[in-house]
Amino acid sequence: MEFKRWRLSATSTVVNAGLGLALLFTTAACSKPEQAPESPPESSAITTDVELPAVWSTRTLESPVSAIALSGGSRGILAVAYEPGGLQFFDMEAERIGEPTNFRVKALAGGQSTNIGGSTLTVFPGVDREGTVKAYVFGDGLIAPAQVDLAVDGETFVEGLCSGPAGTEGIMRLAFWTLGNDRVLQAGIVKETDGELSWERGESTFTDFPIQSCAYTDDTLVASPRATAAAPLIRGQISALLSLEPDSGLKLSTDLGMTTTDVNIRDGLSVFAPEKPVAMAAMGTMMSGGYPGGVIALAGEVEPGKSQVVFVDPSPITLPESQTAGN
Repeated sequence: MEFKRWRLSATSTVVNAGLGLALLFTTAACSKPEQAPESPPESSAITTDVELPAVWSTRTLESPVSAIALSGGSRGILAVAYEPGGLQFFDMEAERIGEPTNFRVKALAGGQSTNIGGSTLTVFPGVDREGTVKAYVFGDGLIAPAQVDLAVDGETFVEGLCSGPAGTEGIMRLAFWTLGNDRVLQAGIVKETDGELSWERGESTFTDFPIQSCAYTDDTLVASPRATAAAPLIRGQISALLSLEPDSGLKLSTDLGMTTTDVNIRDGLSVFAPEKPVAMAAMGTMMSGGYPGGVIALAGEVEPGKSQVVFVDPSPITLPESQTAGN
């Protein structure tokens, strides 16, 4: 009953779309929760506002931003999709890599590094303006991101998606919802066979609200009816969930949305965070770019007509022991 009260609370920004439904409904249509990891990260609830520093940013971008995503691995990449059209990749020093493209992308999810045909490639799943799922690939032998077909079992008019690591099962886990079925997260695994990408359907997860965003946190798939973006922030035993809401900004939860707190961004000497971010991505571990505690990326206008992606240091969350030692 306690979970049910939380699930229906107007203050919950993100709800557990797997385990939550198993507790709330008894219809056969509801899916079972994914199997939990043997030793999942545990974090105590954060009950006070958090302040994080803005540490770096891109130069002024050519257009307003529609979506962003991050990839990890030995070479982290920031993918930026522009409102008028176009997709550009950046390294974690915020420098452009590869040539810009004219792909018209409305949604992106976190990328994964993989080896295909002997080449090391980073694969970002995304949705084009027609609602078709695509993969945007960059790496060995490419001078610009390439757009590759990624069939999702005949599903069309896809509205949004989220991704997560798949371990040895495939390249990544991928879940999405469609325009005509926005209360169901259709989940599966992206795999590669003979140089071709495919999505293998798994169990669907049913919600009782129109989905606006989703995220994989460890082996739990979560969804939100209000947040325009959600991202896990996982490092060691620290497991947090970030959400971006149009009216209230960036939120943080360490208990899958049962409690949330505001995240305030402190500007640097020459780095200024957008007052109203329009897109967000995050990673708890980033091996490149000098981010020991991971990184949060926020996109939006830092002043009228000037859009940037700003990198924020989440170390007070992901490396709390270093903060304590420094005090």
